[in-house]
Amino acid sequence: MALGARAQFKATAPFFRADGEARGAAAKSRLGAALFRSQALTLDVAGLRGALAAAPSEAQAGAAPLVLVLPLPNGSTGRFAIRQASVLAPALAARFPEIKTYAGMGLDDATASVRLDLTPQGFHAQVLTGDGNSFYIDPVAPNDTRHYLGFYKRDMNRAATALACGFQATAANKNATAARRKLAQATAAARPAASGPLLRTYRLALANTPEYALTKGNTVAGVLAAEATTVNRVVGVYERELTVRMVLVPNNDQLVFLSGTGPQPSPPYTDNNGEAMLAQNQTNIDRIIGDANYDIGHVVSTNGGGVALLGVVCVPRQKAQGVTGLPNPVGDAFDIDFVAHEMGHQFGGNHTFNGDGGNCAGNRNPSTAWEPGSGSTIMAYAGICATADNLQPNSDAVFHTGSYEEIRAFVDGTTCGTSAATGNTPPALTVPRNVRTLPIGTPFKLMATATDAQNDPITYSWEELDLGRPGPLTAAQVPNDNRPLFRSLTPTPSGTRYFPRLSSLLSNTATSDERLPTVTRQLNFRCTVRDEHNGPVGVVGGIDFSPTLRLNVSSTAGPFEVTAPNTAVSWTGGSAQTITWNVANTTAPPVSCALVNLRLSLDGGLTYPVVLALNEPNDGSAVVAAPNVASSQARLMVESVDNYFFDISNVSFSIASVAAPTISSFSPAGGLSGTVVTITGTNFSGATAVRFNGTPATSFTVNSATQITATVAAGTSTGAITVVGPTGTGTSATPFVVGAPPAISSFTPGTGAVGSQVVLTGTGFTNATTVQFNGIFAPVFTVNSATQITVTVPPGAVSGPIAVTAATGTGISSGSFVVIPAPVITSFTPNSGSAGAVVVLTGSNF
Repeated sequence: MALGARAQFKATAPFFRADGEARGAAAKSRLGAALFRSQALTLDVAGLRGALAAAPSEAQAGAAPLVLVLPLPNGSTGRFAIRQASVLAPALAARFPEIKTYAGMGLDDATASVRLDLTPQGFHAQVLTGDGNSFYIDPVAPNDTRHYLGFYKRDMNRAATALACGFQATAANKNATAARRKLAQATAAARPAASGPLLRTYRLALANTPEYALTKGNTVAGVLAAEATTVNRVVGVYERELTVRMVLVPNNDQLVFLSGTGPQPSPPYTDNNGEAMLAQNQTNIDRIIGDANYDIGHVVSTNGGGVALLGVVCVPRQKAQGVTGLPNPVGDAFDIDFVAHEMGHQFGGNHTFNGDGGNCAGNRNPSTAWEPGSGSTIMAYAGICATADNLQPNSDAVFHTGSYEEIRAFVDGTTCGTSAATGNTPPALTVPRNVRTLPIGTPFKLMATATDAQNDPITYSWEELDLGRPGPLTAAQVPNDNRPLFRSLTPTPSGTRYFPRLSSLLSNTATSDERLPTVTRQLNFRCTVRDEHNGPVGVVGGIDFSPTLRLNVSSTAGPFEVTAPNTAVSWTGGSAQTITWNVANTTAPPVSCALVNLRLSLDGGLTYPVVLALNEPNDGSAVVAAPNVASSQARLMVESVDNYFFDISNVSFSIASVAAPTISSFSPAGGLSGTVVTITGTNFSGATAVRFNGTPATSFTVNSATQITATVAAGTSTGAITVVGPTGTGTSATPFVVGAPPAISSFTPGTGAVGSQVVLTGTGFTNATTVQFNGIFAPVFTVNSATQITVTVPPGAVSGPIAVTAATGTGISSGSFVVIPAPVITSFTPNSGSAGAVVVLTGSNF
């Protein structure tokens, strides 16, 4: 079912609860003690098992997935669309129906993918996200299937016993790797091949030592359940990163070696000697499974760290030579840092760290040492290098772009495994390709955009691809030594990466894992864009790459720095402000930056939506108008127009907003050009323009914050008055009417009583507002045209001139209208009589 229909999905009831019972169990948990933070949970196992039974197989493309609600470590919940996705071959799954594995996608977070299982060893969940909030749910302790801990990847602490990994390259794969590397170096500007349309599936034969079996209850079902959890999590990463899947072979239960009695006699495994187990495992798996019946073999143990042959998948008599061992072989640290890492070697991936202290000593591969210090990706040594070089306790569940190129080149050349169409079209990536020269000691940012034909969620990562001298993170920089300076970061939904991270820039702190270059050298970067597609073979990732972007760094320029505002100053909205910066020879070759942009942040430097100036000369100074927005967290960015470098002001400053002008009235309401108009309102200080229907006034004077006098210009037409200030524009509610005042040429009749009608003739009567008879307003009148008005003589009118008032002024007649008074009867006699009697009236105006 297409994820476009997610809103139609009905979620299952949550089966987890955070309660005191769970917290009590967690308090005694070895896992809990190894976490910085976690959420203790109690699971309704039967309820969850019943719900998961309804999940369709990933092969049932048309079936609606099960929507499962999972608890997030922060106390909230998330919904996931779940399908059965077995990592056991069908025959093996049929013999062990109690082992179930599932895969799915996030509904609330579209970048999230989930792998989970329910087995005799309990419930396990791995949720990988595109926002750096990947998390896990694991049992608090072995054999406790009721109580769990939910925790973010970042809250995991490295185990006290940190073991190293090794790998061995055969002569054949040394030559193949060298050939691939030579080709890659010859085409450094070319992008690696994209992946996603085809899912490559390999048959995995996974053995174990008896010591490992003891940690899983020493039963076949217990061992297979634990192995299923590990493989499920590794596959969750490999499908997302490489479009590669592994499935346990049908008779993998025959590779379960128990302590004492078991399905196989005690094998010749030396649990504490990884290198010895390479050949031992090859012999065992070839003997039990048969060379033709598997594509990759591996053995898990409880000691010896990890070791594997390089690039041996599909290679007879070598393909089972991979070993992973930890004293406590559970959890993400075991599954990703070690098993996914060692299998990465078997798929052709080398180590990527550049550190040479601690466990990194003797294990660094000079031709693939792209990550500073311990590195942080799967093929690096996160947490086990020298203490000062450890970037983080555990590996991120991603491959470095260089590892991807190595592994995909190997996978594409393998002759075993099967391929299936995923229905996924990888995203298409666009990045700038211009070679530019950066000044030393100056931040820069790289940007990419991508589109996905199927609108799948996409994430980006920019990574450095430089090789140089080994050494600690804090080693002095040497000219033309291209050692890596910038660590890899987990993919994010944004195609922009700041170097160093914005958090470091905004706090004015320098970190050893992201060091700005201070010497002349080169920097090479590649952007990777990933999608996540739910198709006919399940949830898989598609990946595209940019060509390698080369940047030169010159010590003849830099650092380029903002110098003002660089303290906690206060601006007033609309005011003129001077911005200054240290050009630091960036206008001269080879940097040659002629123009800069000035941008403003209102959220403490996280975003820069306000443009103060574009294409300003890079001369170190510019005067800008402060935006009329209130902020206590303003930060300034000055950035190169045709380059990648920039700088940000050191601290936040404030901006006080000022209200825009308002117009409450003006007088007169109209007139001809040359008329002086008095405008009344508010916030007139600093006004920059007065306009009459868009035509600028001939002149204007700001008398005060509440009054302006302005002269109407020639050519002005009727319309609203506007006052433009530094913080906005005020507009009158009524128009200023342009024209001559009314003129009365005649009226008829010349006399009349109250209530009689008079016709006025003249000009300028349009929009007349009042008619008066010798100062007495006539409430009833009609403007027939610009030259005629009909008016009714109002009560109380007295003889005198008639006046017509319009917005443009008042016109008064030259002659007087004579008001004939109404008759007034003061008495009559007789006061009664018969019909025909004569009555005498006394009064006036008869």
